Amino acid sequence: MTLVLIMRVIHIFGGVAWAGGAFMLAGFVTPAVQQSGPAGGQVMQRMAGPGRLSTFMTIVALLTTLSGLYLFDVRSNHFNMDWVSTPAGIALSIGALAGIAAFLHGGLATGRLTSRAAKLGQELAASQGPPPPEKLAEMAALQEKLMMHGRISALLLLIAVGGMSLTGYV
Repeated sequence: MTLVLIMRVIHIFGGVAWAGGAFMLAGFVTPAVQQSGPAGGQVMQRMAGPGRLSTFMTIVALLTTLSGLYLFDVRSNHFNMDWVSTPAGIALSIGALAGIAAFLHGGLATGRLTSRAAKLGQELAASQGPPPPEKLAEMAALQEKLMMHGRISALLLLIAVGGMSLTGYV
């Protein structure tokens, strides 16, 4: 029982940090950074740098996903299909699948784009004179993709939170 309580705390606090961070980034930070031009790029470079936001989001996403898988196993009596096929089981399954999809999407799409944008930002900051137009265009394209993928991640997390919050009521 103690392990379940510890996993619940990890899952809830990690999920709040992960989903809250994703909603804040997708809804406010990324659009503001994009509208701020070069100054926004500097802010994003500081946020995405080593040991910063990307590391934090990766850790909380991993902890939330792993603790969620453990809790799902316990709650479903080791993936017992009789329970999984109940309304609560279906709601939790939808939430869990959306959370897993958000984790994979974050690692495979958003994470790669963030790393590339941080590297390009460093290149632009280190360049002598005005940045080459093709590099600026590449950064603008990366920012557009990051905004789109940030919204996808936020939507997946919204579905995850919704599915999990309905579990006790259906």
